[in-house]
Amino acid sequence: MKNRRTIILTTVLTALLICMNTSFVSAASLSEIREQIKDKEAELKEGQSKESSLSTQMLELEEKIQTMQGSIDQLDSAIAEGEDQLKTLEAELKKAEEKVEVQNDNLGSRLRNMYKNGSVGFLDVLLDSSSFSEFLTNLDMVERVYSSDKDVLSELEAAYDEIDTKKKEVETLQAELSESKSVAEESKSELESSKATVEKQKAEISASNSETQEMLDSLKADAAAMSQNAVEKGSSSSTSSYTGGAMAWPVPSVGTSNITSIFGWRTHPIFGVGRGHTGVDIGASYGSSVVAANPGKVIYAGWYGGYGNCVQIDHGGGVVTLYGHNSSLNVRVGQQVSRGQTIAFIGSTGYSTGPHCHFEVILNGTQVDPLDYIL
Repeated sequence: MKNRRTIILTTVLTALLICMNTSFVSAASLSEIREQIKDKEAELKEGQSKESSLSTQMLELEEKIQTMQGSIDQLDSAIAEGEDQLKTLEAELKKAEEKVEVQNDNLGSRLRNMYKNGSVGFLDVLLDSSSFSEFLTNLDMVERVYSSDKDVLSELEAAYDEIDTKKKEVETLQAELSESKSVAEESKSELESSKATVEKQKAEISASNSETQEMLDSLKADAAAMSQNAVEKGSSSSTSSYTGGAMAWPVPSVGTSNITSIFGWRTHPIFGVGRGHTGVDIGASYGSSVVAANPGKVIYAGWYGGYGNCVQIDHGGGVVTLYGHNSSLNVRVGQQVSRGQTIAFIGSTGYSTGPHCHFEVILNGTQVDPLDYIL
């Protein structure tokens, strides 16, 4: 008999320990998931910041590449203009060279004739002249012809030299322009290489951010499911009856005129689709107090998916109230709260477009119009 009692007692204690351990593991798992969510949110924020920085770098590099390409285009234009000048100068040189050759040929021919026929000297001019005056005239004419030939040849040679000098200057400028273009093209190539590297880094970060976002969404879904399960268990396990009567207004700093969205069908402000609104939204300034609508036990306090930072209170008799989108919470699970006690502070966490309190009344697991319960 004694052994039988011992076996029964051992079995009961073992069962209790298993239940306690299961509850502990569930709570710990939810806590761990919330910590993972925080870590992933921080990781995603850092990754998005890096991605944004890399995008800025890419834009800056692209601007530099475009500027460098503009310089290259200008150099190409200058080089093309220089090539046209060289062609013109080469044509002018050729003409000048031909003129010099013609003048040289004429002078040479005249000199050869003079040599062949005998040099026209002072005595020849004197003997061929009928008077001294004619002699002077003939002598002056000979000197002028010779001097004119020399002057024309000198002018032609000077013109040739001038064109040749200009051609060399243009060739020097062309060489400098070509060198500048090579430097610009090298700089552009380096910029394009840097841009390709940054683009690759951005693609890797973007892929990593997408993966982090997927993991974060999955973790939030898991947390929401576990939270809902905890709420349902809390509601179903409630053995007390609801004796609270009419409820207090949950945001005492403002009145009912601050209701921004009522219970019932509406177009969702974020997703833009028609769906039922499960509570009322009460607009208020950041940090304003959110109070318990009636006495009860806190069955949930933490992040709750689209509700953001959320508090749920079991008032007994199958009645639960929910307070969503808080900036921070002032209670913990299991805590008994009194009517009008501050349980949280107004915020805009979760799926929210601005600071407000989303207030729900849940009767036996079904959301009902909160205004039917408000004092």
